Amino acid sequence: MKTRLITAGVAIIVFLAVLIFGEMNSIVITIAIALANTIMCGEYLSAKKLNKNLKLMIPCLLAALLIPLLSYTDFRYIPYYAFTLALVIITVVFHETTALEDVMFSFAGVLLISVSMAAFAIRSAALNWRPSFWVVLTVGVPWISDSVAYFVGSAIGKRKLCPVISPKKTVEGAVAGVIGGTLAPLLFGLVFQLIYGNVTINYWILPVIGLLNSVISIFGDLLFSVIKRHCGIKDYGSIMPGHGGLLDRFDSVILCTPVIFIISQFVTIIS
Repeated sequence: MKTRLITAGVAIIVFLAVLIFGEMNSIVITIAIALANTIMCGEYLSAKKLNKNLKLMIPCLLAALLIPLLSYTDFRYIPYYAFTLALVIITVVFHETTALEDVMFSFAGVLLISVSMAAFAIRSAALNWRPSFWVVLTVGVPWISDSVAYFVGSAIGKRKLCPVISPKKTVEGAVAGVIGGTLAPLLFGLVFQLIYGNVTINYWILPVIGLLNSVISIFGDLLFSVIKRHCGIKDYGSIMPGHGGLLDRFDSVILCTPVIFIISQFVTIIS
């Protein structure tokens, strides 16, 4: 417990530092997202021990770094094509020593994580408009939803949600998590309006985002639990002692980032 608390404290300090410096220059958030994405993709590949296969590891990590970094530039599509082409060449040239299953595992996972983090980068950093608001809104809903689900499930949970995939998740916890995740954005809006002062926040759309992402986050969490079970591991890494890897903390966030990006293209959330 002590280790978990210390790790959580350090993580909060780092997170706040990124937000503070990101308000000064949004490139800080872009770089932070790109580095986090690279670490998560590395953990994903390591789950299947593909970190030992440098032919796959190197192009995957390069793509993981460049996709968020270039996500809002005119060169945004280059890393996607270069990554795809690299894996095609590897599949053809090294077909006798590199299993097609490993190539597809690498391709699908790295693209899934990286596309989501690219959407995160575009919305949170590229606009250079209240970047910390977008960061907190994006990661806050899944994290609060997951935390509420954990505590309520531990206290009163009886019916298992997905006993084979994740034995500790309960229906009662999931329902409480969705409620908590739906209300959380309203709290975020009030806090940021208090901090920023003269801004307009669309409070009608915030609970919609919260509802959608608190539900979607459950599927993201369960998806990466399925992958862990398939690979026979408990955690994706150990970069956060007591909590596992970075991917263990962001698995519920990954499928949520495009939701905010898409909604914000049609509805003004903050102005």
